[in-house]
Amino acid sequence: MSTEPGTTDGLYRVRVRLPDEPGALAGLTAALAQVRCNILALSVHGQDAHSVVDELLVSGPCSVGELSVAVCGAAPGGGVLVMTADPHDLVDPPTRALDIVAAGQSPADGIAALLGASGVRTPGPDEPGARDEHDLELTAPDGTRLVARRAAPFTVTEVARAQAFLRAVATRPESDPRGWAGA
Repeated sequence: MSTEPGTTDGLYRVRVRLPDEPGALAGLTAALAQVRCNILALSVHGQDAHSVVDELLVSGPCSVGELSVAVCGAAPGGGVLVMTADPHDLVDPPTRALDIVAAGQSPADGIAALLGASGVRTPGPDEPGARDEHDLELTAPDGTRLVARRAAPFTVTEVARAQAFLRAVATRPESDPRGWAGA
């Protein structure tokens, strides 16, 4: 293993496309056990009629590279993305969305935080929107177009989550100095 005795385990976000069939997740969990990783959170997103995208938060004494090799071995031909995570990632997505709305972030910053996007742009009326599966184009209730981009393709679940987030932001009352609108 790459970490020395006495060091803390790393926290990682793993996204992997698996066949939607019995035993696919079992193979992945066995591969994680081989590199001594523990699953802390699991979310399954429907992808298409034959596959799902599993998003996991795992903890273990391995490096991103070692974890990537293990996951790729369990998901041949599947899309795999492994990156370091942060303890804030342990908050479930609905709670995270509510926290972002309550924090008063702009819709673009909120979408970036909610989806783990590397950036969100607001294209002009004549500019192209989404270019490929790594772009997600959304329209806010006020008609503003937002395009989020990241390394992993977006799932149907994430699209629905982002649309709901934009609707929630649009209904957010302006806060008064006491912190409670209408209090």
